[in-house]
Amino acid sequence: RLKTCTSARGTGCVRSHKYCATPFLGTNSGIMRVALSCFAVCVSAANSQGSPVQKVIQLLGSLSDKIIAEGDAEGRQYDKFVEWCEDNAKDLQHELDNAAAQVEGLEAAIEQAESGIETSESSIQELSSSIAEDEAELEKATELRTAERKDWAKADKSLAETIDTLTRAIAMLKKSATGFMQLDRVAVSKLVGSLSALIDGTVFSTHDTARVKAFLQAQQQESASVSNDGIQTIIEVLEDMMAKAEGQRSDATKAETEAKFNYEMVKSSLTQRGKQQNKELNDSKKALASHQESLATAQGDLAAAKKDQATDAASLQSLQVDCMQTATDHEASVEGRKEELKALAAAKKVIEEKTGGASDKAYSLLQVDNEEEEDQPNVESVVQMLRMLGRKQNSMQIS
Repeated sequence: RLKTCTSARGTGCVRSHKYCATPFLGTNSGIMRVALSCFAVCVSAANSQGSPVQKVIQLLGSLSDKIIAEGDAEGRQYDKFVEWCEDNAKDLQHELDNAAAQVEGLEAAIEQAESGIETSESSIQELSSSIAEDEAELEKATELRTAERKDWAKADKSLAETIDTLTRAIAMLKKSATGFMQLDRVAVSKLVGSLSALIDGTVFSTHDTARVKAFLQAQQQESASVSNDGIQTIIEVLEDMMAKAEGQRSDATKAETEAKFNYEMVKSSLTQRGKQQNKELNDSKKALASHQESLATAQGDLAAAKKDQATDAASLQSLQVDCMQTATDHEASVEGRKEELKALAAAKKVIEEKTGGASDKAYSLLQVDNEEEEDQPNVESVVQMLRMLGRKQNSMQIS
């Protein structure tokens, strides 16, 4: 961000983002070289240019003015540079504040996404378990219902056959009792076979089955005869047995209807709940995918934000270092310029004091007439001062 200024050795320069002060005579060596040149010029022009002392004093004054003007220009440029440093520091600090807020927001978003993922995964697990349990329950209920239906169908068929057999037996016996039909041996044999199978295959009271069996055994004897009263009694027994069979069949049919209704209710409840749970499961899976996407995006944005934050922090630190270094350089430049002005003022003062009243005479500081030998030490003291400043600044030209 900062543009480093370069200058020739022995001159000063203020570093800036786009400003660079005009190189000045940053050390006393520059002034001394000019002063020494002035002396040489004044010596060569002693006879044609007037008093060399006056020329030197004018030159020293001109150099002082130039140094002051360059200092003012450098000061204005430095003020701009300070303003630029402050503006850039504010901008970078503002970017750092924004980056910190962005990082905080992204970290909160990541935490929220992770919480959403945890909630969605828990919901998916619970719903999947509940759906599996309901499916297992429905499967078990269906298997039970199928078995119950099969048992009922078998029992209903048996009871239907029992009722049919009893109906036909009762009809036959009634006709025999009223004299409309005589029981021959074939008819009796069929009747005995049907009722025997009926008694063995159904559950009736022991008393009823014993009476039927006695009747059947009597019919199997050729010499046995049964009175009408006996036939009527058997008819009543068979009718009672048929009523019980019909009652059993009716109860079984009612129980089958209730079992079927209960199964349909359970099936409907489990099916409806399964549909709702599957919908919630799909929603939870979508939410999980959304939270995972948000997490990935927030993590990527956070990494970029932290990288930008680090870059801005490094830029701010570099800016502060460069601005502080430039301030140090400027302070050194100001101090150096003060020393230059001080040296020029001292040289001018010495010249004026040591050559007082001699500015209108045609001689140089390096050469005096034998008539004024007493002034020689004064001139030499000025030259000696300039040479000492030259040696201090490592200037071979002056020293």
